[in-house]
Amino acid sequence: MTTNSINTFFKILENDNICFAYRGSFNNAILSMATELVKNNIGEEHAKLKNKISFLMIESFQNIAKYADSDVLEEPTDESDFFMVRNIGSSFYIVSANLIENSKIDIVREKLEKVNTSDKKELNQLYKTVLTNKQLNEKGGAGLGFIEMVRKTKGKLPFDFVKINDEKSIFFMQINLTNPKTEKEGESLAGIDEVKLIHKMVAQDNILMYHRGNFTKEAVGPVLKMIEDNMSSMKFKAQKKAFHFLVEILQNISKHGYEIEDKREGLFLISMKNGQFEIGTGNYIANSKVENLKKQIEQVNNLSNDNLNNLYRKYLREGRVTDSGSAGLGLIDLARETDENINYEFEQLNDKYSFFSLTVKL
Repeated sequence: MTTNSINTFFKILENDNICFAYRGSFNNAILSMATELVKNNIGEEHAKLKNKISFLMIESFQNIAKYADSDVLEEPTDESDFFMVRNIGSSFYIVSANLIENSKIDIVREKLEKVNTSDKKELNQLYKTVLTNKQLNEKGGAGLGFIEMVRKTKGKLPFDFVKINDEKSIFFMQINLTNPKTEKEGESLAGIDEVKLIHKMVAQDNILMYHRGNFTKEAVGPVLKMIEDNMSSMKFKAQKKAFHFLVEILQNISKHGYEIEDKREGLFLISMKNGQFEIGTGNYIANSKVENLKKQIEQVNNLSNDNLNNLYRKYLREGRVTDSGSAGLGLIDLARETDENINYEFEQLNDKYSFFSLTVKL
């Protein structure tokens, strides 16, 4: 992961009000975190869609989770399953991508084409048939889920298959749910080709999880609580350290982020490679704060571990949180624990604010 890749992610998701994605091993803890995180970020204008979105997330997630055989968080690979929820304008998108045997593609394609071309009456009849026909249901597998998704959204399910080798492909599927009360004339739906691009980028950077949304002081608390609760139920190295880093970095966005229309837009990513975590963030920052923050980061990057520890203890004794032009306690703590220097970049976007990206390894 680089500051440049964070910038690229942020630009691709520029129109997203919410975007949460996860890639790796799937279990109920991840599903719980995803549904709560999305529900807590849904605005009042979409409040009536919360239950329907949760239901559709569960349906989509279960299509992936049923193949998981472990509750232990594992390092993602190029073939890891992928799950994403995003909100753009009046529409919500729930995306899944998972491995499928090439021999099963025609069966899945037939089911999806069937539900995509059926009208309301035909769907209801198909639902009753599959529900009451045990043999058909067992053979159909996810067929009942596809029917429910279309019945709930009253729309089609975009899908595609990307071949990996002679045995396997990646099966992409997207659920589209639009709020008619907020839909604007001429508003178009996001296509599945963009999903495949995001999936490719996520795999290239070994991304385990990312979230784009509002990181005001009020919004950061619930995010951290959910991550902490779910991390405590997983068994992987450095989970406490990873959570500690997230606290510091998300508080940094909350503190330094540039507020636009009562929101402090931000993005955080967690990647995992060879057992090592990397955390990256991106957010807007007022141009007037850039030089001071740059000076603080450079200060901690140029100190030895001994000097960082001494400065950290000094700040604790004095009860000092930050000084103008001096590194704050949070940055010092980050620098003490990272395996490398804090990597950062500022890109000026206009005369008011810049884009600030940061990565740390542990």
